[in-house]
Amino acid sequence: MNSKRRNFHFIVFLTIIILGLQNSFFITETSAYFDYSNPSTTPLWSYSLGNQFVSAVAISSDGTYITATCDDSVSNASLPDNGKLYLFNNSISKKKTPLWNYSLLNRFSSVAISANGSHIIAGGGYSERRAYLFNYSNPTPQWIYYTNGEVYDVEITEDGDYATAASGGLGKVFLLKNTEPFSALGFDTTGLALRVALSSNGSYMAVTDNAAKLYFFNTSRTSPEWTFALPGDMSCALSISADGNYIASGGDKVYIFKKNSSIPIWTYQASDYVNSIKVSQDGNYIVAGGDYMDHNVYLFNRSNSTPEWIYSTRDAIASVDISFNGDYIVAHSYDHYIYLFNKSSSIPIWRYRLDGAFASSYDYSLEISSDGKYIVVGGRHCVYLFDRDIISAPNLNISGYNPFIMFLLIGIMLLISAIAIFLNHKKMQRNPSNKI
Repeated sequence: MNSKRRNFHFIVFLTIIILGLQNSFFITETSAYFDYSNPSTTPLWSYSLGNQFVSAVAISSDGTYITATCDDSVSNASLPDNGKLYLFNNSISKKKTPLWNYSLLNRFSSVAISANGSHIIAGGGYSERRAYLFNYSNPTPQWIYYTNGEVYDVEITEDGDYATAASGGLGKVFLLKNTEPFSALGFDTTGLALRVALSSNGSYMAVTDNAAKLYFFNTSRTSPEWTFALPGDMSCALSISADGNYIASGGDKVYIFKKNSSIPIWTYQASDYVNSIKVSQDGNYIVAGGDYMDHNVYLFNRSNSTPEWIYSTRDAIASVDISFNGDYIVAHSYDHYIYLFNKSSSIPIWRYRLDGAFASSYDYSLEISSDGKYIVVGGRHCVYLFDRDIISAPNLNISGYNPFIMFLLIGIMLLISAIAIFLNHKKMQRNPSNKI
């Protein structure tokens, strides 16, 4: 074989290799996604809701009980739709079949579960205008309380004795006792009450409304201890420490308060709107998630307004949560992934691609158990439960490509090219006169 033919075959061989590598490892995000940078995980179980959309999830402190709500429509729908509430028990052989479910003609917009899993509070949306309290052992509500307004948010104390319901249409937040719901206390807000955060024993409560106000209450009195006007738009990001000493709110900034003052301890200007925020139960760490043009997860130590670290995802953050002492952080992004972090590093411990983007509004899509061992998250049509310690090799995600066929074709091309070069080399050895 002359030098020209050898050069031709060598160029063909290199071209095939380069094309194969390019198609395998340098596919652009617009056509596919191939990433080995983060370890993956495998859910303990996932439960499909069929065509219904997940609207909220919650988990008990030890991860034993998981509750989820769903409905037939995406968020902000104005038509009545069939909603359901499910309860799962994680201690029964990691069982993914619900213990029970409860249906209503409209939809649930929010849900919370007590630390021991004994009670579940759910808020009915749109025309429902009711708060529902369940005992874990019975799918029939223990009571139903009419609030005269869509229940945008609910919370419950650690022992399940008290629950709160933020009723938008009425501009009130109700504090309800599990044994005496009709002796409820009403706490007035200026605008629609959107978010409520409750200390573990129910003594303190924070509320935000769509008039961009933050209220802090000692629940022994219905008038606020103080209020704070949040600049910019309304805030749907709100959290409080277990003892009620520290309050975090979002909006145009991250705001951190101590319970005895309406003057923030500090603020942090994120790249854009802060969509989700959580204070660790011990009050020492804060995690925040950005919205719209800000796709970042921020971790703060309460003592410093400079983030401990920042991690960028590929889309807005639907929800964040943090374990009791801040050791573990989870974030759910509209890039369809859930991410798990340790507080010491912005590199995810693992991540997992869900079945789609969360359909509901506000940050109800994610919760972590107090010790950070279990995480429940809502995808598009599935509820997932994860064990923090299950780590597997990174997933290969190539949208629109079949990795097996792609690598098979590349392998065949490389094999054919190698055989062609080998045969030509043998021919050259047999016919040395062809050499120049």
